[in-house]
Amino acid sequence: MPASTRIYASGAFAFGGQPAVNDLLSSGYNTVIVWSVHVSPEGDLFLNDTLFVSGGVYKETTPMNLPPRIAQLRKAGVEIIFSVGAGGTCDFSSINTLLGGKTGGAGNLVYENFKALKKAMTDAGGDIDAIDFDNEDRLESGVMINFADTLKSIGYNHVTFCPYSDPFTWYDTMKQLVKNYGTTFVNAIHLQCYSGGRFNVNIVSDWVAGFKQAGGNALMIPGLATNQPEYAWYECGLGPGVSKVPNVAMYEGADWSNFLYTQNYMNVETALWKAPGSATFFFYCRQPMVLKNGRSFRPGDAVYFSGIPWWGSAPQCDGYTRSGPVDNIYNPYQMGACPSNLQAQYKKWGNKLVNGGFIWLYDSIVSGLLSSCCNGTLQKPTATTLAYRQAITNGLS
Repeated sequence: MPASTRIYASGAFAFGGQPAVNDLLSSGYNTVIVWSVHVSPEGDLFLNDTLFVSGGVYKETTPMNLPPRIAQLRKAGVEIIFSVGAGGTCDFSSINTLLGGKTGGAGNLVYENFKALKKAMTDAGGDIDAIDFDNEDRLESGVMINFADTLKSIGYNHVTFCPYSDPFTWYDTMKQLVKNYGTTFVNAIHLQCYSGGRFNVNIVSDWVAGFKQAGGNALMIPGLATNQPEYAWYECGLGPGVSKVPNVAMYEGADWSNFLYTQNYMNVETALWKAPGSATFFFYCRQPMVLKNGRSFRPGDAVYFSGIPWWGSAPQCDGYTRSGPVDNIYNPYQMGACPSNLQAQYKKWGNKLVNGGFIWLYDSIVSGLLSSCCNGTLQKPTATTLAYRQAITNGLS
C-alpha cells in the first residue's frame, strides 16, 4: 500500500483563500488535517481564534469561506480531518464538563455544534472524514470515549489519535473503542515526533506494539515539523523578522489573486499583532487611497496577502514583509527540519514499521516563504509543500 501523506494546516488554510487550496491540491497530499478546533467552556467552536460554530449554528465571525474550499479538496479525492485540541488549551476539559461524564445527545452543546460543523461541510458538497483527538489537557480514557461516542452518534465515521505522551491512556481508549465499534473506527495514529513528543522518534515501534495489543488496526502515521520562523509578526512592536517598506502598497496592476482580506485597525501595531499566519506581507494605510483598478482603502486598513509582494509607489501607505530567518525549532536538534532531513528519518523508520507520515505545519511553510529555506532552493509554497510530501514518499519507498 502506498504511503499515506498528510499535512496539518491552520490559519494559512483558513484565511488562505484559493491560493491555499491550489497549493494543497498541487502538492498531492492524501489528507489535509484542519488544525485546530477549540471548544470553549460554553461549548462554542473556534477555529484557532475565529468563532465559527455556536448554539448549533455554523457562522464564521471572520469570513473564511471554509465549506466550499473544503468541498474542493474532498471532491479532488483529499481526505478531510478536523483536529480538536492543542498544547496549552483546555478543549478536552471543556468537552468533559459539557458532556457531564456521558455521551452527548440532542440538546447537548457538544453534540449540536459538532453536528452543525459536519452539516456545514456536507451542505457545501464536502464532508469531514474524521475528527482528530489532539488531547493535551485532559488525558483520561473516559473523556475521549464519551467524545468519540458522541461523534459516532452524530454520524462521524472515524476518529484519529494525535498522541505525544501517556501511551497507556491512549491504548486503553483504543481498546474500548475497538470493543464498541470494531477495528476501523479509529483509523489512524498521528504520532507526534516533534516538540514535546520528539523523544518518540526512537520509540515508534513501542507505540505500534501497544496499539496492536489493544486490538487496534489503525495506520501508524508519525509526524515531523517543518522549519519554523524564528520571529512573529509582532513582538511588542515590529518583530525582528519583519521589514518595513515606506510609502508603498501592492501595485494596482499586479496579480491580486493572493489577496487574503482587509481589516481596519486603529494603529499599525494592532495590524501586526493581528496579522494571520497565512500572510507573508501586507500594507497599512495611513491615509485614504483609491486605486485605478477600483479598489479603495480607508485610513487604518491593513491589507493582507500571501505570496511575494509587487510594490508600487503609494505615499499614503507602508508595506510590511515577514522575511526573517527560519530554523529547526521542534524536531530533535540533530535531525534538522528541511525536506532532506525528514526523508532521512522516514527512511530510518521504513515502510514495514509505519504506514506514512504527516507534516506539521503548512502555515510554517507559508510564513517562511520570503526567508531562505533549506539553502534557499525552495521559494514557492507549492514547491516547498510538495518537497515535504516527497520526503515522506521517498523515505518510505
